[in-house]
Amino acid sequence: MLVLRMFSRALPKAVPRQPAIRSLSSLSNFAPRRPQLRSTLKSSYPAFSTSIARREPAGQSDEALIAKLNNERSLELQSQSDDKQVSIAEYLENSPFQLHDKAGSHEIVLTRDFGNEKIKIKLSVSDISEYPAEDEFDALDEDGALADEDFSGGKRTANQSGAKGGKIDVVSEERIAPADREGEEPEEPEEEPASPAYPAQLTITITKPGSKALEIRAVAQDNTIEIENVSFFPRESLLDAQSTKDASEARSLYAGPPVDELDPELQQMLQQYLEERGIDEELAGFLPEYMDFKEQKEYVKWLEDLENFVKE
Repeated sequence: MLVLRMFSRALPKAVPRQPAIRSLSSLSNFAPRRPQLRSTLKSSYPAFSTSIARREPAGQSDEALIAKLNNERSLELQSQSDDKQVSIAEYLENSPFQLHDKAGSHEIVLTRDFGNEKIKIKLSVSDISEYPAEDEFDALDEDGALADEDFSGGKRTANQSGAKGGKIDVVSEERIAPADREGEEPEEPEEEPASPAYPAQLTITITKPGSKALEIRAVAQDNTIEIENVSFFPRESLLDAQSTKDASEARSLYAGPPVDELDPELQQMLQQYLEERGIDEELAGFLPEYMDFKEQKEYVKWLEDLENFVKE
């Protein structure tokens, strides 16, 4: 059996040797054709070249884009108000809060200590993009004005008195000069409405040494701070949950009812609770102003970064 296995293993090795020799000899017959084959392959080499590619020239639109970015940045710098910077500096100088504003970040953070409490207020300039532009506010005002008009009796007219059934001239009220209207004084020109103040969405956290915390969601607008929600956290780590366990526990907590559904007296007490900690009307006037200032500052930096990138 061992002899047969050795013979069967040796047999396949011996058999193909002769065809292999023949194949080599047959290839030698095609020796004259080798130069043609090599020339064909050689002509295709440049398509697969591994040499270093040349650097492409700058795009044709690069210079125009650089000029536009530079112009936009110049206009923004010219529009910056010195008065706004002065008012911001005055508030921060007299405020108990410390401002933390990291360049390039969309967040604004204010902190202070109050007794044994640590208070933090966070807001974001990204909230500005969620509100309509000034012209959209104007359109809303116009729609509101139109809604107040009375269209049931057609266009209002003046000088409509006369004999019943008599033919009289009717003139549109808009075409009569104010001085010609009986019993009416000339109207004073209306003042242009002020630019809309963007609401500042606030996240206020108050922590105590026992690691317990309150999270208060509020809105600062028109020199007022309106509390929307108050949530209690048994551990401070649940405010910004880093682990899956903390995140799951934070989601399961009862967040509390909307504050505007509480007893009015309780609402007033919560308002006083914040005011004693400096979260008051003065802060409510400062935050939207600083949020607008911060957004413009970051926009100018963004334009500069884009311009420098395209230049390189």
